[in-house]
Amino acid sequence: MKSDGTLVPWLAAQGPLAYSPENPPGSTYFFQYGWLMPDVYRDKRHYYFGTPSSLSRREVDWSIEPFVDFWAKARVGAVARIYVREGERHVDLFTSPIACYSYKTGLENRDTCVLIQHGSYLTIDVAEQPFIKDGLLVLFRGVGEKRSFFWPSWDGGLSPDESAVLQRYFDVQRRAFSDSEVSFQVAHAGVYRCETGFLEWKLSWRDLAREVGFEPEKTSLGRQLTSAYQQSFTLLEVTAAWKFGPNYVKCTTPLNNVRITSFFAGESEVRIIDPRKVEVLARRLDTSAYRTLCRKDASQ
Repeated sequence: MKSDGTLVPWLAAQGPLAYSPENPPGSTYFFQYGWLMPDVYRDKRHYYFGTPSSLSRREVDWSIEPFVDFWAKARVGAVARIYVREGERHVDLFTSPIACYSYKTGLENRDTCVLIQHGSYLTIDVAEQPFIKDGLLVLFRGVGEKRSFFWPSWDGGLSPDESAVLQRYFDVQRRAFSDSEVSFQVAHAGVYRCETGFLEWKLSWRDLAREVGFEPEKTSLGRQLTSAYQQSFTLLEVTAAWKFGPNYVKCTTPLNNVRITSFFAGESEVRIIDPRKVEVLARRLDTSAYRTLCRKDASQ
């Protein structure tokens, strides 16, 4: 956090950990999260980019190869800034810190974008996100066999009591982004699975809620906000259809309205910060479209 209260998307606001693609670190030491954020891990192995991995000269672990490649290109100025925003807490809103850059990757030199948020990363083909240069993400959420999708709406405005609940909810979000080690831990605390079993679950978003006095179970709005925040969206349509489908919804939200999560699972997932900033574009999809996506995916 900067002295004026704004939140940077990097690991730190100043000092050696405040590196960015425009000012990349000279050593791979600064990618070794096991030493930089020791409380996040069960042991103190080499956790480059948060993953138990190797940066030996002979072989780079496949799971971190995209990020090693990105920073290698950043050192020679071969990356382009698309979108960089600091997080801010205003009277009636909160925006998350996030950065987005593009670069060429792979043998075919694919146009790839990288999202960066307090040490969490997502990489995705630029073609998958046609509005990203406008600061918008296209998101998908599988709804299984359901034929409809509910998303909270407060078009009629909020009462003074409800506004107070929303403010406290934003206080939790600000606290969750205020420190990179806390941020990294909170981002992955609710996605325990085989890919994240090496993480230490000392702190969750609900722990921070209690810390700032947000009690979601006591009000309808509090429950709705918490429920909306706990829903994960993917940036990949095929993931929504194949893994979380067969039915799914498609929506958009500003880039600085998301929390990167499931960094290690390869599902390109995020969570929504402010549910009011989500526009649902399609609420239902026939299973025939799901089958088409599966056939397309299998043929590639």
